[in-house]
Amino acid sequence: MSKLVLSIDGGGTTTKFCLLESQNNKIVYESIVEYGLNLTATTIKQQLIVLNEIKNRINHFFETQNDISTVICSVSGAGNEKRKKNFENLVRAVFKVHVIVLSDIEALRFLLLREKPGIIVICGTGSIAISHNGTRVGGWGHLFGDEAGAFRIVLEIIERYCDYIDGIHDYDPVFDSLKFFYGFSSPYELTNLQLRKDFKSKIASFASSIPLTDLTKHVIESQVNRFTLKVRQLAKKENIKDIYLFGGMFKNEYFKNTFQQKLEDFNTEVVDKKLHVELALNVKFFAEEPH
Repeated sequence: MSKLVLSIDGGGTTTKFCLLESQNNKIVYESIVEYGLNLTATTIKQQLIVLNEIKNRINHFFETQNDISTVICSVSGAGNEKRKKNFENLVRAVFKVHVIVLSDIEALRFLLLREKPGIIVICGTGSIAISHNGTRVGGWGHLFGDEAGAFRIVLEIIERYCDYIDGIHDYDPVFDSLKFFYGFSSPYELTNLQLRKDFKSKIASFASSIPLTDLTKHVIESQVNRFTLKVRQLAKKENIKDIYLFGGMFKNEYFKNTFQQKLEDFNTEVVDKKLHVELALNVKFFAEEPH
């Protein structure tokens, strides 16, 4: 077998990876670890657990790790140079090969825009947007921003549920779904989510099965409205008409339609790419680019 390229896409709730046989430019293995790698929400210990899980799965299917020549990673939260460098060193320590680390938004910018004018918007666990020139809005993390991301949407619904228990908000059917999803019998058990190391991804995970109720619609609309104002401001500043939408929240039809309606005077397109696969197939391009 020719040399392999390992590509890792670490999001907020899951980590996808694949192996590419470089000689034939062919994907020979794909898998998912049900744990996120967001560098703003995971400890080095947690990151190491995910990387070792990837290594173990590869070793289960292939005789030797020495066949891997390069590891290329797209990771949420890698926009900060210190976090990025620390993670790069961690990956190198685990796999002992050449390592390329990019933030998820930078990887998408290279893949979708290159020299073409446009804006990339990501709404997954968190949210961020970047223009072809590299100007960003959002991406402030779950404590300071991330409007229209899964975490902030679910968090607001949890807050309204707490208000309902306290007697200052009306009942909404989404509260029953919330109780069933997290499996709590007493409202106060919900507070235990705050004790989990993976609380961000655990909270965000409810977004994929959230029912469309009056409260859900209201929360989505208010969150989308706030974030699209930032995207619109960026587009106006750089005179851009084309906006590409990426991330798990756009699989929700109501969210997607609301987002596109708020930007109806722009050309919007939902992009559904396997980022880990695209990274592997374009590894030579990324190796040549400054990052």
